[in-house]
Amino acid sequence: AESNAEAFVLKLTDEAKIIFNDKSLNKESRIKKLNDLSLKYLDLDALAGYTLGDYREKATNSERENFNKLFREYFIKNMSSKLNDFADQDLKVIDSKRINENNIIVSTKIFSKKDAQEIAVEWRIYIKDAKLLARDLVVEGLSLARTQKEEFASIIASKGFSGVISALENFNKSN
Repeated sequence: AESNAEAFVLKLTDEAKIIFNDKSLNKESRIKKLNDLSLKYLDLDALAGYTLGDYREKATNSERENFNKLFREYFIKNMSSKLNDFADQDLKVIDSKRINENNIIVSTKIFSKKDAQEIAVEWRIYIKDAKLLARDLVVEGLSLARTQKEEFASIIASKGFSGVISALENFNKSN
């Protein structure tokens, strides 16, 4: 399973690089292709639920559905802008290890062609119904899921759940 997870990460990143390096795509087309890619490789519903933390249990079904829809768009647009910088980088799998029956961590390094910088990235891969899905990226020791969860918790604490919804709607409209 570990070698399958390594191949999965390489395939995901290869497909993402094709999208980012396709200069014929406008922003909307790139977002659409990244959304399709995310449906294939990412467990965004689980990630959305995780980022809500304890509030996930308090939210109504319709609030969760609305949040998941907004979160998906937010995640794709946010990652699109962040990952664009890595489009011409090389990724190498360093190691992988099974954490438990359904979780594998794939350790990689991204090598910058410009300045020979190396960035350590761990991919948290989940096995769901015999399918591999990425649930988190840990970049230089910083979990993107945990960071997002902390950011949303701060907004919920100060502005309530509607504050998170507003923040996502505003981000999605302006990006």
